[in-house]
Amino acid sequence: MSRKRVYAAFDIGAGRGTKIGLFLEDLTVLSETLLPLTLYGELFEEFAQALLRELEKSLKAQGLLPADVLSVGISTAGILDRDGSFLLFINQPLFNGSNLKKYMEEALSCPAAIANDADAGGLAEWSVMRTELLYWVFGGGWGGSWISRDGRVLHSSDGWDRNDSSLHYTNEPGYAIPLDKLRLRILFSEVGASYDLFEKQLRDDPTLPEWIIQGPNGNPEALRAEVILSGSGRCRLFRSIVGDDDFYEKFLDIHEVKEMLDPTIAGRHIDKLSGLRVEAAINTDRLYGKILAEAARIMLKSAQAEGMPPGLPICMGGKPSYALPYFGPSCQRLLGKMGYMNYLRPSILDERGSNANLIGAAVLAQNAAGDFA
Repeated sequence: MSRKRVYAAFDIGAGRGTKIGLFLEDLTVLSETLLPLTLYGELFEEFAQALLRELEKSLKAQGLLPADVLSVGISTAGILDRDGSFLLFINQPLFNGSNLKKYMEEALSCPAAIANDADAGGLAEWSVMRTELLYWVFGGGWGGSWISRDGRVLHSSDGWDRNDSSLHYTNEPGYAIPLDKLRLRILFSEVGASYDLFEKQLRDDPTLPEWIIQGPNGNPEALRAEVILSGSGRCRLFRSIVGDDDFYEKFLDIHEVKEMLDPTIAGRHIDKLSGLRVEAAINTDRLYGKILAEAARIMLKSAQAEGMPPGLPICMGGKPSYALPYFGPSCQRLLGKMGYMNYLRPSILDERGSNANLIGAAVLAQNAAGDFA
């Protein structure tokens, strides 16, 4: 009787840790476990060895051996070099220059592939939709990918030369797209908000770098899109709109009020307030949608000049995208007025409760096995 062969998939997240999955050749998931951030170790070797130990535990639980791994796929936060090594891994800067792809190939004697998590998530969406698409993922920032009809990531940021102008709008939209501050002032004023108050909050936040109020290439007249278009950005918008007014607190319990200071949690409370039709939350999402439409216009205009077909579906992942029912209508309406018929929709995999990044890593593994064959 022949043994099962599996793909090993790793999703190195920026939050709780690394998810490890085993997938059959048809991409059916066999198991999923987590290596917590606390067990990473201090050095890259310790981290890589910890991943291998966790993988071996998963294999053993399925009655499998390391030799049964066909190939490995790795989805990771950050930017990679062309050889697959970490180039800009902000959450684990000590790993920069290390090559997990090569480490896994040597340790398991099988092919491996690695990609930015937004690229991996886009490939996962493509594995279901099988059509050309844009994938946007929101979290601490705004990542993205443009996936071709035949399932290739177009304009990946791998091998970035650290020049902002080298980043493609579809691949690093949050970091690369400049939002004109004059235009932002107009959009803020349309909902009775103050852009100056928003920027003051950025300046006064000791956790943010000084360059946060500058756009790509240090442009003082612009702002990087993800300063607003991200989970933390939505919370910043809300705080700038409410100012000193604490009326919204009447609609939250005491624990929720405290959690409004934490951008990793506050988003769901803003959702609650929007659902209750609290004006500050409604204006936050109306403004978020308008700014997203402006950033999308910049992206789509540039990409269509490079051959992007009009009307590609835009699949949105990440926890902040769960607020799409609140900020989506204003964004969709403005995009239509601008002549763009791209439809914003939630990630199909998110809707199914699946992990897009982990499935994307499995797609990478599947592709690596095919390339090796």
